[in-house]
Formats: sequence, C-alpha cells, structure tokens
Amino acid sequence: MSVVSVIVPTFNGAATIADAVLSVRAQSVPVEIIVVDDGSTDDTPRILRDLGVVAIRQGNAGPAAARNTGLAHATAQFIAFVDDDDVWMPRRLDTQLAILGAHPEVFATIGYSAFVACDANGDAMGEPTEPHLFANMGAALVRAEAFERIGAFDPTLTGSEDVDWYLRLRDAGLGPLITRDLVQLVRRTGDNMTRGKDLRELDMHTVLQRSIARRRKVNS
Repeated sequence: MSVVSVIVPTFNGAATIADAVLSVRAQSVPVEIIVVDDGSTDDTPRILRDLGVVAIRQGNAGPAAARNTGLAHATAQFIAFVDDDDVWMPRRLDTQLAILGAHPEVFATIGYSAFVACDANGDAMGEPTEPHLFANMGAALVRAEAFERIGAFDPTLTGSEDVDWYLRLRDAGLGPLITRDLVQLVRRTGDNMTRGKDLRELDMHTVLQRSIARRRKVNS
C-alpha cells in the first residue's frame, strides 16, 4: 500500500520528465505516482509510456488545474509533488515523514531547494546554488487531510498558486513547518513557466492581498 501519492503535473516535459519520475521511484517509501499530462504537444506521452507510467491526460489548463486533477486521484495519507523539470533528493520522503510524525499538529512541512541552470535537455551547466527556502509545492510533504480542510489549488491564478495555498494553510493555523533539509533540485531552463515574469504577472499581489484580508477578518 502506498504511503505517499506523488503528483507530477507536466506540459511538454519530454526533455526532463524521466529524471523527475525516476527520482521519485528511487525513494525508499512506497509511493503511487500520478502524472497529469496537461495537454502536451511534444514527445511527453511516448516518454511516459517508455517509463511504464499511465498518465491522466487533459486539455491544457495550467499547473493548478493539473495538480487538482492529481489530487482527485490520490489515495494515500500523504501528498507530495514534483514538477516535470525538477528532481528529488534521495530519501527525502523518509526525512519529511519523520518530521510530520513528530509534529502531529502540523499539516505540511517544507524543505530547502537548490537551483541549477540547465540546457534545454535538462543537463546542468554549472554547480547548484546553496540550498534555500523556495515556497513551491515540490519542496513539501502534505497530509491529505490538509486539502480537505482548506481546499485545493486556485486555477484562476496565473501564478503563485502554490504560495496562495501555503498562505491559506498558515492562516488556518495548520502550518507549514519549515526545515533546512535539502529536498529537491530545481532545474532552471529557458522553458520554465515563471521565467521573465514579474510578481504582478504571477498574481503575487492578489495572493498577498487575500491573505491580509483573511487575517483582518479573523482579528476583527
């Protein structure tokens, strides 16, 4: 029986998704891998077939909608995510499961990420950065109950849907617990969806305004 449901949203990720999936398979914890193909037009479906992965395919609707589709199919007690161009560190699930086991009051834990510049094939062009906090879903392990408590991702956001979810979790008093454990390598290529966009284009202002309004309502 799977301990963790791992959701892998992908859109035209043929060059890198194999590494992402293999880094999940290398974990020592039993997992179910749920790949959601968000309307890829490249060789992604063939790569997934070669990996023996049965993907859920849908029309292109963005990362939030793809993650929500994955959540609807998840069956495990814990949920994790990996973007199709990133890779997990070995035994990260062991580390994060131990953290949540020691803190039953917390519904999610976020580790640190390191970044590396890569070419279009996902091959590193230098050394990774020093690990630091990066609030995306690939760095988290989440109790499935958290999504029942605060809901899924907002598909109307053009970016920052992960930050929005974290802030909703925090504003509900359910975490997250941040640790310095290195959990993922974020590979930066010219195709990253957020590359070259400012905070307004990524809906960060909207997300922060929503959080402020929630906290004001609680304190009023």
